[in-house]
Amino acid sequence: MFYKVSTVGLAVLVILGAGCVNHPASDSVKAFTIALADSSWSEAWQLLTPDTRAAWDSTAVVFQQFGYAESSEFLTSLSVPVTQEEFATMDGELLFTRMAQTSEDISDLSSSVRGVELSDSTTALVTIATSQGEQIIPVKLVGDRWLLDLTTLTPPPEPEVSDE
Repeated sequence: MFYKVSTVGLAVLVILGAGCVNHPASDSVKAFTIALADSSWSEAWQLLTPDTRAAWDSTAVVFQQFGYAESSEFLTSLSVPVTQEEFATMDGELLFTRMAQTSEDISDLSSSVRGVELSDSTTALVTIATSQGEQIIPVKLVGDRWLLDLTTLTPPPEPEVSDE
């Protein structure tokens, strides 16, 4: 009996939560975009899931395995120039920070939430408006915080080109 009640309760929450822009997941997305706009890189970093931070960390490790001489040219092509001293201690947060600092798209991010779709009790898809259309940001409940999962982020769909 309890199983049926809790299943029904969860279904009601999912239905009521769909499209709800006043959800803690959307608050996290807003906080992330505001942190980036304010150049609060460390604050933005803390709003990422552990999996996302681990992906950035492992990318930094790969660069370090190739060494400064081989990696510096590629990092510069990504607009992420680092000194040899910075490279020696580079971790995912420094890599994330440098890429965010030099990204022209950061200014295009919007904290205008269009909707929140709950996939389950620990995953939400937050839709925000961008200059290129809507962007869906996966957000996961980790402990008691909603954090952005950029490991599954996909770019907004390309605008349709007319054949005329």
